[in-house]
Amino acid sequence: MNKLLPLLACAALLPSCAPTLDALGRNQTPAPAPSAPLLAGQTWEVEGGSLAVGSRMTFRLAEVLEAAPGIYSNLGPAGLLAAQRGRAEAGATLFPAVSYSRLSQRLDFYWSENGTDFNCRIDNATPNATRLSGRLFLSGSEFGSCTAQLR
Repeated sequence: MNKLLPLLACAALLPSCAPTLDALGRNQTPAPAPSAPLLAGQTWEVEGGSLAVGSRMTFRLAEVLEAAPGIYSNLGPAGLLAAQRGRAEAGATLFPAVSYSRLSQRLDFYWSENGTDFNCRIDNATPNATRLSGRLFLSGSEFGSCTAQLR
């Protein structure tokens, strides 16, 4: 009987630790995905310009791929490169692209309209952001400002 008392005392005290462990587990927030702020299923509305020229594009992200180490995009490596250059291979379609660099925290939206290549560049993009502001580039030259809004 004397040998059972320490075991019974330990068994009686063990459930008192359970609420503390449970509370610790509930207070933890999940880490954002490596591609955040880009996630599959999102829709981003991007607009930008100046007093002379403006443009708007909707980006629907069916999937988010790692196009290169630490670079996430809605397109694979070849599609992203074509969007960045503003031209596709002969016979291929040029699709609007989004890319996020985890290292530099830079978010870029690329699209072409009426022969003009647009790039909305957002530096220091935060993982949980729903509205971001950046600089608009037209055919490689900085032209004005832009905003990206998560819908």
